[in-house]
Amino acid sequence: MAATLLSIDSGNIMARLRSKLIFEKRLHAGATAAKQYLTGIDILHGHVGIPLIFVYKNGFDLALAERALIDTLKHYPLVSGRYKKDEQGHVYADCNDGGVDFRVFRCEGDMPYGEHQPLGDDIKQFYKQFMPWQVINKDQPLFQVNIHQYADDGIVMCIYMVHSVFDGSSFFGFMLGWSKACRGLQIKPPSFDRSVMIKAGQADIDTRGFELIRQWPITQGIGIMAKLGWRAVTDMKKEIFRIPTETVQKWKADAHAMLPDASGVNTGKLVTAYVLKALSPVMPAGVPRSAGMALDMRYIRGLTLPRDYFGNALCYAQAYYSEQELAHDSLSVLAEKCRPQPDQVSAENVSKLLAVAERYRQKQAIWKLIFKPAVDTLAGGIVQNNLSMLPIYEIDMGRGTPDWYETFAMTIRMMAMVSTPSKDGGIDLHMAASRAELKALRDQLAADGIGRPSK
Repeated sequence: MAATLLSIDSGNIMARLRSKLIFEKRLHAGATAAKQYLTGIDILHGHVGIPLIFVYKNGFDLALAERALIDTLKHYPLVSGRYKKDEQGHVYADCNDGGVDFRVFRCEGDMPYGEHQPLGDDIKQFYKQFMPWQVINKDQPLFQVNIHQYADDGIVMCIYMVHSVFDGSSFFGFMLGWSKACRGLQIKPPSFDRSVMIKAGQADIDTRGFELIRQWPITQGIGIMAKLGWRAVTDMKKEIFRIPTETVQKWKADAHAMLPDASGVNTGKLVTAYVLKALSPVMPAGVPRSAGMALDMRYIRGLTLPRDYFGNALCYAQAYYSEQELAHDSLSVLAEKCRPQPDQVSAENVSKLLAVAERYRQKQAIWKLIFKPAVDTLAGGIVQNNLSMLPIYEIDMGRGTPDWYETFAMTIRMMAMVSTPSKDGGIDLHMAASRAELKALRDQLAADGIGRPSK
């Protein structure tokens, strides 16, 4: 299982970026469409700007990428639109071809980043942050591209997108479309009909007892948000750990040998169970341990949401453990238990989520809702986001796929699982947690001989 360990502390010393802005353009595709109202789920995920980094050691043709982005936007008028409010205060996307920003910088020296040198805190230098309240009724592009090209033609490309426009499936679908345009291939537009989600949420459904999102009493809600914010500022850090394919294969073989009938044990469950088992001793005592799992509604049987739906279609479910189970059960057993109850992922239950979100959208009160898995991270919970099936390392801009992918540090205890650049079955674990929890995970990996430097 010997392999190079990626363990990068986001608190590292930032290397100064020496760059010069070469040009900045607002790209317009000339495509417009009818306005699209945001769903409650869109708004619930927030108008936060999320930076996503793609590293290309061989670079790519900038003029081609610019033309291809314009060609792609012709099929995605919503992306180049602007957010506005109607007379009743409801937010919609005015698909008015307001445009997206495209910037190119020249940087000194060779491009240093990649699989063996992630960006860490350096990521903050590749984009300019904007706040959610700067999005609505403002001339704020919902999609921005910052390309930093180094002397050796290596490129760091930062895509800065608004989360209420995209979830992971929508974003990487758009990026695949852009990469196809770069290579002269045909783009197939997705389904932009958000009314499907809105109508589903307007069904007459009894949502009493639904707990995955809820409105806490105002004093309790303020306290929760204050605690989340304080911990994010004072104690949350990010590291990236490599779980090599040899380790994943061994874990799977052990699970199948111990539990022949546990066909549902997969990489995501094994990695999640391992992380929870490692972190549990330093989590708050006397509270349940839980894994909040981000799920895609497009694949919930019975919802009839188009598979190519463009927008936010994320829902959540949770699996629970006791401290004793995590301390004494084997990894195989814990992974087999890493699944929500069937009713949590049923069309009926997800419909309750849509109904709650839609009712609060109609009252313009989405801001009062909080996802329970996020709240549980203040105690013994972790949010798991399995990105390993997304086409992250398939975004070929004409000279090959990315050599490295990275994103910003999460503000709650969260684990994002990304495939390795070679797509060999290993996992790059982007882990946000407290310093003590990261140390516990680092120590456990070392004790198990996972990630020992190759000789």
